[in-house]
Amino acid sequence: MGFRFSKRISILPGVRLNLSGSGASLSIGPRGASITMGKRGVYGNVGIPGTGLSYRERLDKPSRSSTPSRPPAVPTPPEPQIPNGLVARIVEDQLVFLDGEGQSIAPALIPLIKRTMKDELREFLQENVDARNGAATSLTTIHLDIPQTVGQISGSSAGKPSREQFASGEEHMAALMAWRAAQANAGPDLAAIEDALLQRLGWLEWPRETNIAISFSGGRLLLDVDLPEIEDMPSVKWSADFTQLAFRPKELTQKERAALYLDHVCSLLVRLVGHSMAVAEPIHTVALSAYTQRSGAIGQERDEYVATLSVDRPAWGEVNLASLAEIEPQNLLRHLGAKIETNSRGILLVQTPLT
Repeated sequence: MGFRFSKRISILPGVRLNLSGSGASLSIGPRGASITMGKRGVYGNVGIPGTGLSYRERLDKPSRSSTPSRPPAVPTPPEPQIPNGLVARIVEDQLVFLDGEGQSIAPALIPLIKRTMKDELREFLQENVDARNGAATSLTTIHLDIPQTVGQISGSSAGKPSREQFASGEEHMAALMAWRAAQANAGPDLAAIEDALLQRLGWLEWPRETNIAISFSGGRLLLDVDLPEIEDMPSVKWSADFTQLAFRPKELTQKERAALYLDHVCSLLVRLVGHSMAVAEPIHTVALSAYTQRSGAIGQERDEYVATLSVDRPAWGEVNLASLAEIEPQNLLRHLGAKIETNSRGILLVQTPLT
């Protein structure tokens, strides 16, 4: 059961101080009609003495107009939409977006596009990076087109007897057999082999200018190879900035460029050996010397031989041509006895050419 405390103190005639557990209030006026002021507000009190009847009303009610009104609801703007026919283009190494009419889209739509098409954009950027770096990659894999079979060289038909030259078929057959025996005793047609080799090498696509001089004698093919220069190698490597939707070039260091040049030279030499061996069986040995033009100790450009190799057909036959993609050209050349060395900076050292 709650306990309630109340006490009244008269201060002046008609003025009373009321004390209670809920606080203090001040009453003004005679009995039967007074005004009470306290923390709960201002009240008017009217009563008839001796009857127990009274009326009490709050006099300081806040007006309805003073109640703060709720601000009108602000309509939510519609969600931005990606336009139909969106096109992505690369402009100065930056990915830009155009609408179906070829107009640049609003910058506010870029975050929405990046969220909605995240995977597609990453794939697009990576494909472009691979294409930009593809030139460097192709320089080190040109040997992968070496055929696995050996061709046949048709000998010259010069002096071959024709049927019209003889009165009977027996005479013609005897003359033809004699001609074929002479052809066999004469050995392979060196000119035909050289022509077949030049034709094969000429059909190939070389990513950098490469010049070759050939000499074939006694089953030994001698190749003198004018290599591309290191300055012909790419100087930058590209990467994708997925945050800014841009492409970033990174300058290759001198050592990185020298390593790329070494890989290209090795791939090129393996390719030359492989295609030469594939021309015809009479090519028993391929001996090559490769040189490049570069500044020497006195600052003048000169030819310097940087790689040599002599490999015979049995040694080449041990190479698994079906697995060329898994073979490092540099390791293969060294296994075959090539002389190709570098200094601590990756620069190819001078070698003595074969003769």
